[in-house]
Amino acid sequence: MAIALITALSIPTPAFAAAPDNPFQKYHGVLPDAYYDGLARCETGGNWNHSTRSYTGGLGIYRGTWQTWSDTSSAKGRSPIEQVKVADAIAFKSHINPDGTKVWRVGPWGWGCVKGQKSLQKYICQSRHRDVARWKRNCATVHKHN
Repeated sequence: MAIALITALSIPTPAFAAAPDNPFQKYHGVLPDAYYDGLARCETGGNWNHSTRSYTGGLGIYRGTWQTWSDTSSAKGRSPIEQVKVADAIAFKSHINPDGTKVWRVGPWGWGCVKGQKSLQKYICQSRHRDVARWKRNCATVHKHN
C-alpha cells in the first residue's frame, strides 16, 4: 500500500489538473462547461449520442444546421468537445460557403431550452467573453421578468 501511494504521488500531474475549478476545462467552449451540460440535459437528457431523423448530438442540433456548420451529416461519433465546438460556431461565428452564400450566427438564444431555462440564461448574461457580448441585449428582458 505504501509503495502504491509513493508511486502515485511521484507521478507528475498535467498542468491543467492544477486548476480543478476551471469552469471551461471539460469542453473548452465559449461558455462555462455547466452551460453545455445543462443544455444537453434539457435538449436530450444529456445523451451526447442522441440521434433522430431531425436532430443530432447531445445539444439537439438540427441535422441541416449541423451539416452546414461541420464537415459531417450528423454528430454521430463526435465527442462532446467536438459537438460544443460546432455549437459555438453556430451560435457565435458567421462564415461564407464556397458558393458565396453567407451563413449567419444564431447566438446562444437559438436553442429552445435556453429560452425557458433561467439557469442557462444566467451563463449568457454573466459571460465576459467577447463573442457573447452582442447577445446580451436579451438579458435585460430576462432579468426584467425574474
